[in-house]
Formats: sequence, structure tokens, C-alpha cells
Amino acid sequence: MQLKPGVRPTVVVAKGRVGRHHWAETPSDEGGIRAVVHSLRDRLCGLRAVSVSWDSGKLHELGNLPGGWTVEGQHAVSPALDEASLESWPQSHCNSGRYDEWYFFRTLPADLALQPLCNWYGIGVERAGEIAFPGGFDLAAQLERTVPEVVIGEGTTLFVIALDESACSTLEGVACAT
Repeated sequence: MQLKPGVRPTVVVAKGRVGRHHWAETPSDEGGIRAVVHSLRDRLCGLRAVSVSWDSGKLHELGNLPGGWTVEGQHAVSPALDEASLESWPQSHCNSGRYDEWYFFRTLPADLALQPLCNWYGIGVERAGEIAFPGGFDLAAQLERTVPEVVIGEGTTLFVIALDESACSTLEGVACAT
């Protein structure tokens, strides 16, 4: 991989599985959601995106919906993604996209009641099982119920969760400024 001066690849610090999904994560200062979306654009083209967290809130309440997007349930939902929409990926401005989380589906599930992992301060995917208690958040159950192709989020960590393990490997190739 050729990198520009002052740029280095991210370092993945943890990998694993949650049910049938694979995941990888790195400290949140190691890149950004927009860079991950760009690195996965071939995989995301044709899918529909669901904004699960936008700066810890809702995109349709805190930001402007991109053209063609709708609100379904409590989430902003994209039309089928194309190269142009992926190239101009929306990102919250506060914290440079930190506390944003996106689920990508081939077919939207009937129940779009999705909770974000990124808003659980101090918890990344590796420790998500620690918050699977009544009143907490069961990531494994949510993934099993909705079966997203890819999830990209950033809170305490920058993470990728995907059905295809190779999608998680792209996190290692995301470049960040030094």
C-alpha cells in the first residue's frame, strides 16, 4: 500500500466474532468512519444505510438528510448506495464523526429498532458482552435479529462488524494522519 507522507495505516487492536458476524476494532483516534466507508465502497454499493447514531443522537434531528433519504422508524435510511453517495459520505461535525454508527443492509429488516454500541462510553465490540443485561444492550441479539451486511461505528473504538471477515480486514488499510 502506498501512503502519502504524514499518513500511516491504522493498527487493528482486536478481532473476533459475535455470532455469525466478524469484527475488528482500533482506538477511535486511528482513522474515521468516512475513511472506512471509502475503503469499503465496493462492498457497500447497492446496500442501504441506516443511521443508528449521529453524534450520539439522530441524523434527522441533528443534521440534514441527504437527498433521497427517508426516516423509517427512528432512523434515517438511504436509498440504494451508489459511488457518488459513498464518496460524499455524511459525517457529524462535532467530534469529527465520533459517536456515529451505521448499519448497511441488502434488504431492510421489518423491525428497524436499532440501538447503537458507539454511545456506550468505554465499551467497544470486544467488551460488548459486558452490557448484555436487562436495561443494557445485547449487540449479539441485535445482529442476529437484523443481520446487517456491515456495521461501521466510532465511539470508544472505531469498529467494523461484517458477515464477511474480509470486510473487517479493510480496517487495517484505512489511512490516518500522523
